[in-house]
This record gives sequence, structure tokens and C-alpha cells, in this order.
Amino acid sequence: MLRVLVFLTVTLWPVAYVHAESVSPWEPGQDLEQFYTQYCSAPNLEKHYFPLLDSRQLAGITRLTSEVLWADLSEDLVGREGASTQVQGRLRYLGRPIAPAFTSMLQQAAKEPMRSKYVYAYNNNADQRSYALDAFSKLGKSDAALGAAMVTVLECRIIRNVKSMDPFVASRVDQVKTINIPKTSTRSAKASSGGGYSEPDCSCGGGNFCYGPRGGHYCITSGGHKDYVKH
Repeated sequence: MLRVLVFLTVTLWPVAYVHAESVSPWEPGQDLEQFYTQYCSAPNLEKHYFPLLDSRQLAGITRLTSEVLWADLSEDLVGREGASTQVQGRLRYLGRPIAPAFTSMLQQAAKEPMRSKYVYAYNNNADQRSYALDAFSKLGKSDAALGAAMVTVLECRIIRNVKSMDPFVASRVDQVKTINIPKTSTRSAKASSGGGYSEPDCSCGGGNFCYGPRGGHYCITSGGHKDYVKH
């Protein structure tokens, strides 16, 4: 479904988007709340920034942005730092509220069995995550102003997700909660020398994790060392 929507977005794209300044909320000195107020106030961000798209094209760009948003958040949920981590830190520093549902999700992600479910989903969705990121990048690079608008929408949704919990993210969290992980390991796991189970390729660069004998999750760095996921 994602591939079809992306195809429609790319092939049927008219010159139809609101110009957005190439301003990033992550730049030093940038006021996160000011950025949010200035660029993210529209209820439907995609419809605001791409007003002339038809329903299929709008669905395509919205779905693609949602997939990239989830890919970024997935990094946080398995112990790697994505943009959502920066947003949380900035909002806490400013004393701004964070969505209770978002806080609850992060707390659950630090405990078993949810941690194992997030790691399992992260590994099994590597291809889809990579495809979404690549499609988003290629479409954004096709036109400078279009790319700026796409990035602005994504950054707004990252901030909005922390502030109010994005519906797409919430639906993905619900899907992950229903996952039944095989008792031994993931689909292609094998016994490790330490008595646990591991992915055949558990390099940190490959986006996979190994499962230690006590249930811990780690990946192998380029230097051959174990980098454990923090609980």
C-alpha cells in the first residue's frame, strides 16, 4: 500500500505546495515553541502545505510522512536517539507539557515484554523503514522548495507527536502491542555461544540486535564490541 501511495505522489505531482523557509527547530538558538507556532498551527499540515493535491496524492504524501515519523520514533523506542528525544528534552527544559500517552509509551518501551516487541518490530520492518526514508529523501530532492515544505511538515509532526501523540503513531503502537514474539527468538535467530539467541547479522550499522543469554539486547559495533540497548 505504501509503495502505491508513494508512486501516485511521485508520478502525479503538480506544482502545488506552500513555500516554507528552510528553518530547522534543531538549530542552535532556535525557539522550539516559536517554530511550532509559526509553522505548525494548521490542523491539517499536509493539506495546508500542499493545498492543490487531489485526495490520492494527499493520502500518499501524508502516509509517507507518517512512515518517516514512525521510523524516527522507532529509533527512540529501541534505545537510539531520534529527533523525538531532542523535542522531549527541549519541551521539558521550557516547562512545556508532553502528552501523557507519549510519556506512557516511552515508559512501557523501557520494560519487558514491550521492549522485546519494539525490538522485534524494528528488526522485521527494516526494509519498509528503509524504503520510506529513501522515498521521502528522493521526493524532497526533486525540488528545493518542495523539499523544504516536506521537511517542515515532518518536523512539525515530530513536535506535535510529543505534544499530543500522533494518531498514526498511536495506531502503530497498538499494532506492536498485539505482536506475539516466538518464544525462542525472532524469525531467523540462532543460538549464540553465550546461550542466548541472536540475529545472524546483528551489526549496529545493519539495524539489527542480538539477544543475550539473560534477555538483553545489543548490537556489534564496527570495532567488534557489544553495544547494549539501555533499559
